[in-house]
Amino acid sequence: MGRKTICYRGSLKSCNYRCSYCPFSKHRASVQELEKDRQNFGRFCESIADRAAEFDIGAVFVVPYGEASIHRWYWEGLGRLAGLDSLERVGLQTNLSFSVEECLAVFDLYSRDANRENGREIDRESDRGISGAARRKLCIWATFHPEMTDMETFVDKCHRLADSGVNLCVGAVGAPQNIALLGRLRERLSPDLYLWINKMDGLGRAYTEEEKRAFLELDPFFGLECGSPAADAAMCSNRCFVEADGRIRACNIGRIKEGNWYQSEQEEIFRPLCGKKRCSCYLAYGGRDDFEGRQFFGAYPIFRVPKPYQAVFLDLDGTLVPEKHRGRLSDSVRRKLLALREKCPVFLATSMPAEEVRRRLGEDLELFQGAVFASGAYVWMRTKEESGKADGSGEKRKGAADREVIHPVDLKELPLLTELAARCRAGVRVYRKRNREADAERDTAYKITLVKRHNSVWQEQERQMAAEILQTGAYRIFVEKNCLEIIAAHVDKGTGVREICGWLGIRPEEAIAVGNDREDRAMRPVLTRPYPAIPAAPPS
Repeated sequence: MGRKTICYRGSLKSCNYRCSYCPFSKHRASVQELEKDRQNFGRFCESIADRAAEFDIGAVFVVPYGEASIHRWYWEGLGRLAGLDSLERVGLQTNLSFSVEECLAVFDLYSRDANRENGREIDRESDRGISGAARRKLCIWATFHPEMTDMETFVDKCHRLADSGVNLCVGAVGAPQNIALLGRLRERLSPDLYLWINKMDGLGRAYTEEEKRAFLELDPFFGLECGSPAADAAMCSNRCFVEADGRIRACNIGRIKEGNWYQSEQEEIFRPLCGKKRCSCYLAYGGRDDFEGRQFFGAYPIFRVPKPYQAVFLDLDGTLVPEKHRGRLSDSVRRKLLALREKCPVFLATSMPAEEVRRRLGEDLELFQGAVFASGAYVWMRTKEESGKADGSGEKRKGAADREVIHPVDLKELPLLTELAARCRAGVRVYRKRNREADAERDTAYKITLVKRHNSVWQEQERQMAAEILQTGAYRIFVEKNCLEIIAAHVDKGTGVREICGWLGIRPEEAIAVGNDREDRAMRPVLTRPYPAIPAAPPS
C-alpha cells in the first residue's frame, strides 16, 4: 500500500479575482468568516501533525474554493507541515496573486519553528538548509487567469518561485478562444515547467477535433479531461478529502462518508466509497492508484509536478515532430532540447534505422547524446569526450570511442524475403552498421525492411507469409505504416533504454521515455505520453 494523500478544503469562499465565470468572485468574506477559516485550518494542521505518522500520510494539498494564498495563516500552516519529517509534499492551489518573497519568508519561518518543536538545534548554516529542504517539499499549483493578470507578471512569478526551490506546475482552463494565448504562455515558460489544461465547464458543446489537438499539443493528458474515466472506489483507498468541519470523502466529488476526520479511526476514514459514475475532474482521477500519469508525476500525481529524471528518451514521429511530417525539428523543439540537455542526457528512441535518422535530422542529431535505433536493434551513445561537437566546441577528440551494441539479423532467408516482396509489390532494404575498416563483408545487418509504396498497407496474410519464412523464432516482425520491419527477436525499445541506462549507471526507473505508438509500449515502466514541453530534469 502506498503512502496517503490528504486534500483539504476550508470554509473560505471568497477570491480577490473577479473572473466572470466564477461564483466565488462575487462574495466578500467578513472578518468573522476569515477568522473561522483560520481556526479551521489551524485545527486541521494540528491533526496532521498528530496523525501523519500513524496514518502513513505522505502529502497534504490545500484546494480551496476561493483564493487562500493571500491569507498569511495558510503559509504559516504549510510551513509547519513542511517541517514534519513524515510528510514528503505539501501544496496549495492558487491564482499566484500573492507576494512571492513575503509569503515564502513566512513559510520558511514556520518550517523552522516546526523543526525547533521537533528538538532540532538551529544555527545560521542549518537554518539555510532547513529552509531549502522545506521549500523542496512545497508544491504550487498555479492557475493562469487571463481576465485578471497579464502574462508577463504571471510568468515572472512562476520563474521566481522555481528559482527559489519551490516545485511548480502551471495551468489554465481550456477556453477555445485562448488557444493562441496559451500557446504563447507555453513558449514563455521554462521548458521544464509542466503546463496543464482543464476542460472548460459550461462550454455548451463538445470540443472540436481541432481544439482537442491544440490542447493536446499543450498538455498530453488533456485527453483524460475529455474522457472522464469510469469511477472505481477500489482505486481510492489511499486518499481522503477533508472539509473544514471534518466531513470526509474519497475526493472532491465523492459521496460524504460516515464519520469525521477528527473523530474516526483510520479504517473508517479511508474506506473506499464513491457514489459517482465518472471521475469528472483532475482532483478526482489524478489521485487514483491506477492513474496512468504516476510514472510521469511520481508518487503524488495530485500536484501535477513532474518528478525529476536522470535521462530522457524521446520518440521522433508523433512526439518531437508531428505525424506525417518528414522534416527536421522545429526551432521550438530545438530550443527545448538545448535547455533540457543542460540538465540531463537526452536520447532518441525510434523504430527508424540509424541511416534514415542521420539523413533526416542532419546536424540536429548532435542534440542527442545517443539513440535507440531500429526499435533496439542498434543502440548508440556518444562518449563525454565527443559531446563537445554537439555544442559547437570542435570536432571529436582522437581516440574517443562511441558506446554501441548491435543486435544482428541473419540474412540467410533474404532470397525468400525478396521473392515475397516481389509478390507483394514491395522493395527490400537491408540496414547495416558499417565497420570502421570499411570492409563491406564485415558490415553487420541489424534490420530488414520490406517497404510498399506510400499509403499502401500490409495485409495480415502477407505478414503471416513473412513469419512462415522466418519461422526459426530468431526474428521479430512488426508493421509500421507501409513498412514490414524485421529485427532480432529479443530486442525492442525497452531493451535499448535499459542498455543505455546501464552505460549511464542509472536504474531505468530514473529515466523517462516519451512516445505515442505501439512500439513505444516496450519502454514501460518508464514510458509516459507525449510531452511537447519536454519533461523535468534534475536540478542543476
